[in-house]
Amino acid sequence: MGACFAHPAVAATGKCDACGTPVCMRCTKGTLDGFMCPPCAHKRYGRAKLITGLKVAGIAAVVIGLAIAGLVLVGHANRTTPPPKKVERDRDPVIAALLTERDQAPCDKRLIRKLADELGRNDRYGDVVDQASGFFAKCGPFPRLEWSVVYALQQLGRYAEAVKHETVIIEDDPFDGDYWWWRGEDRGRSNQPELALADYRQSFANSDGAAGGKFAAARVLDVAGPASRPCDGVWALRYFRDHLGGDVSDDVARRVDGIRQASQCDGQAGRGALTVLPSAADASLRVEVTVGAATGSFLVDPRCGTTALATAFAAKAQVSGRGATIQTVAANVLRTGAAATAPVTAGGASAPAVELVIVDGLPPGTDGVLGLSFLWLFPVIALDDGVAVTDQPPP
Repeated sequence: MGACFAHPAVAATGKCDACGTPVCMRCTKGTLDGFMCPPCAHKRYGRAKLITGLKVAGIAAVVIGLAIAGLVLVGHANRTTPPPKKVERDRDPVIAALLTERDQAPCDKRLIRKLADELGRNDRYGDVVDQASGFFAKCGPFPRLEWSVVYALQQLGRYAEAVKHETVIIEDDPFDGDYWWWRGEDRGRSNQPELALADYRQSFANSDGAAGGKFAAARVLDVAGPASRPCDGVWALRYFRDHLGGDVSDDVARRVDGIRQASQCDGQAGRGALTVLPSAADASLRVEVTVGAATGSFLVDPRCGTTALATAFAAKAQVSGRGATIQTVAANVLRTGAAATAPVTAGGASAPAVELVIVDGLPPGTDGVLGLSFLWLFPVIALDDGVAVTDQPPP
């Protein structure tokens, strides 16, 4: 190849790509068009263009190097990092499918009931509560779903929580006796015997026969004593047997008789007689009732579990609540108020200590509703054309 054209003592390492002149390493100029001798490079680019070209070439080399390094690292990562695992909705394929379907229609009542039922069949009661709570928060009330929640909470031993859901069910339909004994049972388990007794009383009031009253009858004695109202258990089972036509076992009958004697229930029973016939004006059953120091006009309704007093009338009668808040159906509406006890006289019938509830919103001209807590204090109750009670046992 010979010597460099500019340095005769130095061997050439290459030739100019433009003119073919031999050049040494020192004289070789890198350009975008190849390697050139200084005269050709200067002629083609000039000094500024040459410097710019060299910078561009350097940047391109750096970019290409980084790209190659990135591809190497990505390839290495792909060889060492496993792909992400697919997340399973649930270990049970049926429940997983229901969850997926539910996600597409989160407020579909049929789907949430089906999901709750399937979870319950698998004894996954906590999941029933969680899924239902999510539905309520997003979609609003659904009383039928509350049934599933109540059962799940009972299986989990969370009875106080079950009471809250049973209250939602009762507020939606206060005329079904089953809902009242459901709540009464869980209130008894939650150490609320007075509230449980009031619920059982309304369950009896809602019942048309033994089939409806048998569940409350099986439980009422267990809360009447702790509620300091043992005789209410006696009246309840007598009403169940004599009026609703229910069967009471010999063991229960002996237990009732023992409570009656030990608690001196005969002294707390109703005295006298009362007959109330439908009004000619509106077919309502009305009677003048004296409570404490006041007398007022009361409706008579055996569907009212706890005898109700209007708030204004209770004030006149000097009757105040004792703290517990109970519910009853009075004048065909669910009412909530403070529990109380007072002597009551209606016509020729009277009782020394009747369970009462002080409520708002009774119909105009109505001071109260004479309910089952008064009527079942008498051994004979007739509900044919009107209402009649008497303390004289049947012959």
